[in-house]
Amino acid sequence: MRLEELWKKYSPYNQFNLSILPEEIKSQGVRLTYEPHSVIISRGEFPKYIYFIESGTALGTRDYKDGNNYYYFRITSKTGSVGLLEVLAHEPQTIATVVASTRVTVLRISSAIIYEYLMTHLDMLYNCTYIVAHDLYQRSGNDGILYYQRGIDRVRFYLVQYYMLHAPEGQKILVEPDYQTIASNIGVSVRTVVRSIQKLKELGEITSVRKKIYISEKQQLVMLEEIEQLVQR
Repeated sequence: MRLEELWKKYSPYNQFNLSILPEEIKSQGVRLTYEPHSVIISRGEFPKYIYFIESGTALGTRDYKDGNNYYYFRITSKTGSVGLLEVLAHEPQTIATVVASTRVTVLRISSAIIYEYLMTHLDMLYNCTYIVAHDLYQRSGNDGILYYQRGIDRVRFYLVQYYMLHAPEGQKILVEPDYQTIASNIGVSVRTVVRSIQKLKELGEITSVRKKIYISEKQQLVMLEEIEQLVQR
């Protein structure tokens, strides 16, 4: 049997989120709501709970040289949960701080309950294998965008991240970091940042006035679409 046929055969095992949990497990959880920009779990915490996203979008963040945090993976109700990777890897510290990008509702369930259930239900382990592998694949792609793509795409990536974590919902914002800070964070020269900002301005993806960068929600969505196309190539 060909690999493509096997993928199709086992395609039902392609998600691990709240929708596939049995009621006996869901009933042991606590429903919580997080407002935009609030922390769901902090880097270094013990993974006492797994948070299953019911609605909204959460972002995993990493530290940059300017002292700010920028996202490098996104979690929704479809992609599923916060804390699963650490529990499966037997790691006592959460690898990333996860914040609410929008208003987020979660079902928080004890990691011990989830882990024991997974270890005694093989079909659930199949689901976990897929979702963890898929996440790792996607994150590898995101790192590729940041470190191996053209300068303008690296600047786009930075600006989209900045908007997602700093903009009040739907509003236009001023990008506080200067050109030198942006260059240091994404590993390019200041000259590359200047050229990229000028090009993004010409394309209408940002507004730039006297070296001040402004991004509207519409402009952020245009840049995000460009980034997503890079991931798919």
